[in-house]
Parts: sequence; structure tokens; C-alpha cells
Amino acid sequence: MKVSSQFLTPQSFLERSVGAFADKDAIVYRSSRWTYAQVATRVNQLANALKNWGLQKGDRVAFLCPNIPPMLEAHFGVPLA
Repeated sequence: MKVSSQFLTPQSFLERSVGAFADKDAIVYRSSRWTYAQVATRVNQLANALKNWGLQKGDRVAFLCPNIPPMLEAHFGVPLA
């Protein structure tokens, strides 16, 4: 396996993972599974919703939830907004 020394932001990590593993499982939670492509779609939907609600660069966002799939979506989606 080739190792890259490229610095990855959360967004670039997700984009790279989608490019390499689009149809592979990214999240397995209880009886549900999401591929990298599905996660990216949900992340983009969240980012777009936040922008539509008026979120702007520099705004602060609090997201309180247990360690479940929506937390990962927020981890990637909030900075993308």
C-alpha cells in the first residue's frame, strides 16, 4: 500500500475516500450501513442546509449528540458549510 504524505483536511479526506472507495462501507452502525458515496451525499446535504439557514464563515456551531452517524455527518458537514 502506498502511503501519502499529503496533508488532509476532513473535507479532502472524505473526497479522497469517495474517489477511492465510493461503494465501500464507510459507516456500520447497528443494522445500518452507509457507503462513502452515501456519507458524502448526506454531508453535502447538511452543509447546504446550514448555508440556506444563514450560516456564514466564522459562525459557531454546536452539535450535541452521542457517537452516532449524524455526529460524523456534522464533523464533515459543518466545516464544509
